[in-house]
Amino acid sequence: MAGRGRSAQQRGEVTGYLLKLIRESIPLTQEQLAVDLGVDRVTVQSWESGRRPFTAVPLGQAIAVRHRLGRLGANAALLAALDDAAEADVILAAVLDEQVERIDIAEQPLGWSVLTHRLTDLILWAVLGQTPTFARGLPIAHSRRGPVASGPTLPVDEQRTFFARLPVLAERAAVGRNASVLLHRQACFLAGMDPSRTVAGWLTQTTARARRATSFHTWSPLWPDARSVVTSLANQGDPEPLRDFIARAHPDDACERAALNYSAYWVGEIPYRHRDDSFMPGTLADWHGSILLRHLVQRLDPGHPFVDLNIHNVWALLAARRGLALDNPAATRSLLDRSIPLLDSDRISAQSRQELTSIVYSLRADGLTGTGTGR
Repeated sequence: MAGRGRSAQQRGEVTGYLLKLIRESIPLTQEQLAVDLGVDRVTVQSWESGRRPFTAVPLGQAIAVRHRLGRLGANAALLAALDDAAEADVILAAVLDEQVERIDIAEQPLGWSVLTHRLTDLILWAVLGQTPTFARGLPIAHSRRGPVASGPTLPVDEQRTFFARLPVLAERAAVGRNASVLLHRQACFLAGMDPSRTVAGWLTQTTARARRATSFHTWSPLWPDARSVVTSLANQGDPEPLRDFIARAHPDDACERAALNYSAYWVGEIPYRHRDDSFMPGTLADWHGSILLRHLVQRLDPGHPFVDLNIHNVWALLAARRGLALDNPAATRSLLDRSIPLLDSDRISAQSRQELTSIVYSLRADGLTGTGTGR
């Protein structure tokens, strides 16, 4: 198999910057941490700068370092993201590899498992300079001297290369004996994050081809693939394919379960990783819904590119999880408050307006009210 046995390129920007934040959360200087870890200061400095990628550290040593950081009092949310940061570095290295057009797609880690919100956030931290959601507002002591980087952001030329390579990977993943639906859809999804919007035309063509070839009567592996492409188009400024997907691609309970299971997995309610999308149409048994409800409500904003999908998922979640609204009064009050400006806006589809109106009536019938701040 092509690519087997070749020395993989290694990167350490994301892991290194996260290690820096972890150290500062304790807080310790590089010299102090080096003493506690039994290494020299240059080693800590090299890990944090990415010059000596932490992903190259032997597994046993990496586990020991992580446990030692925990005992020293490192921020738990940052420490918990360390494995995902290492995976983000591996994915970045593979996408930016100069031989990306020749390496067997089975060797592409972007197609090895289903991305989560945290992992995607970490990838985009490097590519777009966006601070991950889990790291925003954390009480971190920044004891630094002089001008320093505010994140693990890649050079501009590598950012452009990253987004240019994703359509190449997607096209390669869509053909041949070893075609990978997961790699295709995840490459399309990340491509939709391109701020230059240069991939919008390619994504539109991809959607048109998929629609000609696919009619959804129930869930299939092509269902999440189509969903990722249309969400990417929404992110590129065209919400209509996503609205069309919501209207026509939820014909049965399997598709509705898939939407909810995937969303719950995305936000971390399902605590283990899945290697493919086959878990999506299964029973709604492994998660509660509180984290997902809060996540969706926070994104009920007229300017959010996925606002119609978020409304639909709230509607489906509250229908599937009776009592969830009562169990989460703060999220429910926020939901009602955010619903008023949405219903008064022209930024949502007719279906979304019907679903949101149904949500509001149902909650009020149960005696639930907002804070009044949305009026």
